[in-house]
Amino acid sequence: MSESIRPTRKNGLSRPHTPAQLSTWVFLPILVVEFLLVVSPLLPLAASIPCTILFCGLAAASIGYAYMAMKTDPSDPRLLRARQHNHECENVNVDTGKNSSFINYDPRDPTKQCWICDIQVGVKSMHCKFCNKCVDHFDHHCMWLNTCVGKANYTYFFRTMVCINFMLLVRAVIQITIILDIYLGDGGSKERAIDWFSVGTSIPVVVIMGVFLFLDIAALSLIMQLTVFHLKLQKEGISTYQFIVRDNQRRRDRTKKLKELELRRQTEIATAKEKGDSFLATRLEKGGLLREKFGMSCCDPLSLDDDNDDANASND
Repeated sequence: MSESIRPTRKNGLSRPHTPAQLSTWVFLPILVVEFLLVVSPLLPLAASIPCTILFCGLAAASIGYAYMAMKTDPSDPRLLRARQHNHECENVNVDTGKNSSFINYDPRDPTKQCWICDIQVGVKSMHCKFCNKCVDHFDHHCMWLNTCVGKANYTYFFRTMVCINFMLLVRAVIQITIILDIYLGDGGSKERAIDWFSVGTSIPVVVIMGVFLFLDIAALSLIMQLTVFHLKLQKEGISTYQFIVRDNQRRRDRTKKLKELELRRQTEIATAKEKGDSFLATRLEKGGLLREKFGMSCCDPLSLDDDNDDANASND
């Protein structure tokens, strides 16, 4: 019942805002302020100006692309058309940003019925339970942007990740360079740190940059993994949703094969014991245990088709 009365969210700027989304609105400005007030003043003037311009440009691009990803409504174009005709949206073009180009669609394209939206949508559209709407070429629901990612805003989403990666990388490299120069350099960075903060020591500055450096590296490792993951998806020509469906199917298939293998193992063990071949029976028992506990299929006398696939993948 709660699903049927849940309001439809237009985009990532619609309420309610999630804690993950709000955290990005706080964390990113803090990174910018810390760079401008702590990091940039410690650089030589010849390096400070271009580094600050580069960092601010990447930060502005990250914010701009993230804003466009949140502002754009990724709904199925047939759903947008129905809203426009039913006057559920006063002005679709304004509410969905640059989404107006996606309202046009080929009526000959294959469709399927969404019983929740009560409309025919594209076969690659999926109904998002968080936004309560069908999303064109649904990829996933991003909790950080608080919106679904689909055909209309995927490019903005991907560019946001790329820009954030470079922004964090620039921050991390510059802060590491300054910290190393404070302790191993000619004293220029240390002197600028003491003069800028007037604390008589560079330790507080190093501590502040060390904390932010840890946050930068942690965030960079996560976002870089996500970026690489989406690059692989683009190479395969599939969406995140399709990857999850395929991965779940593979897990179900493997679980089924493992159950069949264990039934075969019990039969083989019983047969070996009947023949008095205790060595084979022990190999079968220990091989099954090693496969189950440690994934060591090489020690198992019985094999799965997946074992051959894994071996081929490792050789490649």
